[in-house]
Amino acid sequence: MTASIRMATALRAYCPILVVALLLALAGCSSAPRGSEQDIPPTTATRTAVADAALQMLGSPYQAGAAGPQAYDDSGLVYAAYRSVGAALPRDLQAQLDTGKPIELVEAQPADLLFYRVEDSQGGDRLVVGLYTQAGEMLMANPGFGASPGVALFDTDDDFWQQRLVGVVRQLP
Repeated sequence: MTASIRMATALRAYCPILVVALLLALAGCSSAPRGSEQDIPPTTATRTAVADAALQMLGSPYQAGAAGPQAYDDSGLVYAAYRSVGAALPRDLQAQLDTGKPIELVEAQPADLLFYRVEDSQGGDRLVVGLYTQAGEMLMANPGFGASPGVALFDTDDDFWQQRLVGVVRQLP
């Protein structure tokens, strides 16, 4: 048997093994990246529009039971922001909490609702809602706890808010 015949016979024997090895190597190189950034959907235009509408209310006065445009309470603020872009949201605070999809704060995106239990001026507990605007930030119409009354931005990473977080709810897909 000549050297070229022996070489051709050896190649036929090892060829399937080489092809499989090559395909496995290529499959490993072409897999999609694995990471949490692949699991987070992009912010939708509606979410951005709701957050932008709410930010236009920054500095407005607080008034219990008000839903704008002159003054807001906490649930009235988020209701008005959603309504301004044609998105449906209940006006009632408890209904805002009960509808939508509960999520973790680390999953929050603009227009998600953040619910907190705070002490009211009579020493009782009160549920309040803020609108998530961006990482570490929410907008809330507040009656004066921790800041002067009115629509203001708050740091969601602040101990005050972290200790009082009740839940986060996603209303928009």
